[in-house]
Amino acid sequence: MIYPELPLVIFTVLAQTAVGSYIIMASRLSAMGSTFKQRRPLVLSMFILWAFMAVGFAASTMHLGSPFRAFNALNRVGHSGLSNEILTGSLFFALGGIYWLADLFKVANESILKLARIIVSIAGIVFMAAMVKVYLINTVPVWNSSFTYVEFIGTVLMSGILLAYVLLNFTNSSSRDLNVKLAILGVIIIALHLIVTAWQLVDIAEITTSIQTGADHLANYSGSIVTRLTLLVIAAGLWITSAFKASLTTKLGVLAFIVMFIAELIGRGVFYGLHFTVGLV
Repeated sequence: MIYPELPLVIFTVLAQTAVGSYIIMASRLSAMGSTFKQRRPLVLSMFILWAFMAVGFAASTMHLGSPFRAFNALNRVGHSGLSNEILTGSLFFALGGIYWLADLFKVANESILKLARIIVSIAGIVFMAAMVKVYLINTVPVWNSSFTYVEFIGTVLMSGILLAYVLLNFTNSSSRDLNVKLAILGVIIIALHLIVTAWQLVDIAEITTSIQTGADHLANYSGSIVTRLTLLVIAAGLWITSAFKASLTTKLGVLAFIVMFIAELIGRGVFYGLHFTVGLV
């Protein structure tokens, strides 16, 4: 297999995209008036985020061999990174779903809904922190690094914001000024991510264990790394162009997200492929 741990590739990229997109969309909803006519379409469109979470969790159970083992993974909450990740992810999914239904069916006033959006956003951030913690393993030098934060938070910011951008425009809930601001922010984040990735590659190349080197592992994925970085540049170009082309904003935005999503899947595949330990295994 070119990319090992494919279920985890799917789970982490989908979950990180959902959390990043949720925070942007929740902020937009709170900024809207309670009578804003596009409010309901935007709330409805959040279904995609929960679909991402559902597919991601379903994929993650394949990593465990059986879906029923997910319950066993909760046995060490507070002590195991995996248990904490599953618990915090489930809380984000559950709280987000409850909030979403409450907003969709108007069973709470706007003040309560605003508070709920903040609580769900905090749950998402805690989930992301727990996810990063799983990979900070001191015997896996490539993962046990600050670059793991950059890798995961980068997906939250790049893919998450871009999906929110697409859904805001698809539901006519954005404006030209907001599109430009989001696109410029996204392009800046992508540029910074490219710079840090170059730094990360140099750092990995210098890793040497008793029988393996980071340079050898990087050589195996050089084509994937170049492809991913190229796709990120293309996504940035499509994104910024879409913000200034009113007639093509949604179409170019969707295309930019597809390119971005493929780039992040490839990048995560490389992340798992670069797993090697400091020992003889």
